[in-house]
Amino acid sequence: MSREKLSENASEQEAADAQPDLERQIRARAHILWESEGKAEGRDEEYWLRAKELIEDEAKTAYPPTQSRGNRT
Repeated sequence: MSREKLSENASEQEAADAQPDLERQIRARAHILWESEGKAEGRDEEYWLRAKELIEDEAKTAYPPTQSRGNRT
């Protein structure tokens, strides 16, 4: 097997390993939203989607910045 193929397989495995963690985070956040809004029944998909959006937004704005801005003293 080529090194390129091994690298591809490793990247795919890392993504697969991260997926259950993301789902766990979404589930926990959706549960918090559900509880904070009075445990409304029948809105599970709404809470899941809101939680997913919040987590994705947080990931986009997380530090450290993608580019160094140098020393600002």
